[in-house]
Amino acid sequence: MASRKPSVRHASHNHPLRAHKTQVEEEIICSGCDLDLIGAAFKCTKSECDYFLHKSCFELPRETRHKAHPDHPLTLLYSPPYESTYTCDACGEYGSGFTYNCSICQYDVHVGCVSMPESVEREGHAHPLTLLYRSPYQNGLIFNCDVCQETVPDNLWSYYCKECDYGTHLHSCAVEEEKEEKEEPKRGSGRENTKNGGNKGGRGSAASELAAMLEAQREMEKMQIELHLEMQRAKIAKKARKACLKLI
Repeated sequence: MASRKPSVRHASHNHPLRAHKTQVEEEIICSGCDLDLIGAAFKCTKSECDYFLHKSCFELPRETRHKAHPDHPLTLLYSPPYESTYTCDACGEYGSGFTYNCSICQYDVHVGCVSMPESVEREGHAHPLTLLYRSPYQNGLIFNCDVCQETVPDNLWSYYCKECDYGTHLHSCAVEEEKEEKEEPKRGSGRENTKNGGNKGGRGSAASELAAMLEAQREMEKMQIELHLEMQRAKIAKKARKACLKLI
């Protein structure tokens, strides 16, 4: 007879947790980061409780220092510090689970965003993109994402190549990379006509070529992103309703 896996405790939950390997078909959402959970995880030992955590969320440090907020440490909170949700100051999206929080500044970052790498390689672009914690532009210039062409608010994080004046939303790179090999070139102006009224000095030919390649798939990509966000919000709302029912 196989021995049962030992249980462990986590400060975020009242019940013991046990190691669990999740499969794609289970469609489980991590109670810590609100993202899909696949692979190594922990689940509540109570059959009636649907509390799950990524192994990485289980092991998060209780406090961290981050370059985006150098004046104060960020403390890991297991629930939103305000009401039922919070807005991430890195990507601008909502969160309902764990957050790294500065109570002095009311500054919050998703646990997934706080560990984003400082530099990433993007297939189709000649140079690494550097993580920035606010807009690369000053003097009122508008920064648009070169993947979706949407405006990136000045206070949000982004990835940027200064040499080519090429940048994206914080999470755009991973979403788009899967499609680049399937995309064919199509005539288009890219972002050159969206910033400062024309072709911006210092922009390399690689960025222009990539913008043309993405033109044909841009609308489809925006629809897919919107659908994904709606699904995530629906899952968050479902979790919130369950939490409310447990309190009754």
